[in-house]
Amino acid sequence: MKPWMGWLIFFVTLGAVFLLGMLAASITERRAEITSIMYNKKVEIKGIEPRSEIFQQNYPREYETWAQTADTTFQSEFNGSSAIDVLEQRPEMVILWAGYAFSKDYSTPRGHQHAIEDLQHTLRVGAPMGPTEGPQPATCWTCKGPDVPRLMDSLGVAAFYDNKWAAYGTEIVNPIGCADCHDAETMNLRVTRPGLIEGYQAMGKNINDAKHQDMRSLVCAQCHVEYYFDKQTSYLTFPWHNGTTMEGAEQYYDSIQFFDYTHKLSKTPIIKAQHPDYEIFTTGIHA
Repeated sequence: MKPWMGWLIFFVTLGAVFLLGMLAASITERRAEITSIMYNKKVEIKGIEPRSEIFQQNYPREYETWAQTADTTFQSEFNGSSAIDVLEQRPEMVILWAGYAFSKDYSTPRGHQHAIEDLQHTLRVGAPMGPTEGPQPATCWTCKGPDVPRLMDSLGVAAFYDNKWAAYGTEIVNPIGCADCHDAETMNLRVTRPGLIEGYQAMGKNINDAKHQDMRSLVCAQCHVEYYFDKQTSYLTFPWHNGTTMEGAEQYYDSIQFFDYTHKLSKTPIIKAQHPDYEIFTTGIHA
């Protein structure tokens, strides 16, 4: 073996040992940080605590990253964090959605902290003057904040859905936050929306069997999915009975003869897909 090859092996080995040492130190530091946090909590949080500000006292770094969702300055080729009137940009969508609430108003989504504010301001919910008025069901609140699982827990899931959107206007005031995805006492990832649990059951699976790595995506799948409302009870359901593919969803919708609306001009029954982000994710190499 030539002398330079020996030196090469030496330096490669030295570099590998250094990187492994850095990795081990990082893991140890993170474990120590977790232990320190769990044993030095400033407040005890129990049950469903919808106020993310309470979590800040125990988890300031995590709270800081959540607080960044209030920013509306980011722009990119693929949307950004500010609300832009899509119907103004693409007026043909008004015709495409004729007869559906999205033809009245549709803006690009902002960060989690704006979830309730944006829902309150959209023209799609009408202008209800009382708790029993308005065109939209209470189901529209489902993914807007941790007050939702609190109400579902007290009222029952079906009863929560079977109401008007305006009925919970004074109850749902905390935007998407910590309690939507974390257990308040252990901070373990958890599912708080029944739609995902029932969607798993429809595929013959148990959400409780999901591994931690899967949960990191499934907490997002509580909301970033395709779904529909039952036209009689407004019960929210994931069309996962034939799997999470778009073809499976279409097959399921055909089997129950479901459609979101009838087009005002063509009189064609139409399914308006919501935001099947998780379903698309499962088809990729990262799933």
